[in-house]
Amino acid sequence: MYVILIDSGTTNTRIRIVDAQSKEVTDALKIEVGVKNAAMDKSNRNLKTAIEQGMEEVLGRNNLAREDIRHIIASGMITSNLGLKEVPHVVAPAKIDDFSRGTESDEIYGIPCHYIPGMKNKDLDGNGGIEDIREMDIMRGEEVEVFGLLEQMDVSGAGIIILPGSHTKFVRVNEDKELVSCFSTLGGELVQAVQGNTILSSSLEDGLIDTLETDHLEKGYKKTQTEGLTRSLFGVRLLDMYTNTTGNQRANYLLGAIYHEDIQALKFYTDGLDLDWLIVGGSEILKHSMTHLLSLEFTDQTIIKATEEVVEQSYITGSLLIHGNQ
Repeated sequence: MYVILIDSGTTNTRIRIVDAQSKEVTDALKIEVGVKNAAMDKSNRNLKTAIEQGMEEVLGRNNLAREDIRHIIASGMITSNLGLKEVPHVVAPAKIDDFSRGTESDEIYGIPCHYIPGMKNKDLDGNGGIEDIREMDIMRGEEVEVFGLLEQMDVSGAGIIILPGSHTKFVRVNEDKELVSCFSTLGGELVQAVQGNTILSSSLEDGLIDTLETDHLEKGYKKTQTEGLTRSLFGVRLLDMYTNTTGNQRANYLLGAIYHEDIQALKFYTDGLDLDWLIVGGSEILKHSMTHLLSLEFTDQTIIKATEEVVEQSYITGSLLIHGNQ
């Protein structure tokens, strides 16, 4: 028998087939559809159709029928009001048992599905004011990765798990492996928006970072530090017009400029906290970029860069742990 894991984010959805006994991934499919599409369409119909077509494709190429799947475990933005089934957030601080108890069931593609809830820092019930934004935050999907990372990594004490992506997520963890709160930025989406929808597109026509070039990453970071974000972003065009920089170097500069603001947010979030470690996850290029820039600011802090294998396994491990605690 097999289990299917579905992780739907802002821009992409991943479907993985996992052997129920060995816990190994036997196949995976990435679909370039997420809840951003549902927000733009003002309907989840296309998201639902894309996921069902993805299920049909991944089952077909593995010669599996629906009856071969024990159940689906879904997490991420698929459980938001823009996803397939809205599941209320767990309120922080939260342990793994809280997420297990908050899981709700339905079905996808005729297969039973267990939807894992996300987390919010406070329960304001719509009555909050602008002064509450300082401490308010939400996440969906990152809780799975966090528990998966904590299960695999030998750390003790309190710390922050940093997950750069479409949104950069900072998750505070205490010594009991309880999620105390989270803190988010729009860093990744801003990088994509600038690259694809501004005058800088022609200066970044090769796309985003291909390989890490730390000197240009640092130059973008320091430019924002001294001249502000909007001026440092315009620097991408100036670099294109008046220097012999490559597209990849300009992309590194851009990421450094925007990540300066993410790291300022982290410094605000961690001000006054006694931390034992910072763990950085996420995709390889973003993980390496963020870790390098963190080392410039958090010089007296233990910074742990999760391996590619640990990051990939974190979602599988976290999903199965939360479901297994039901």
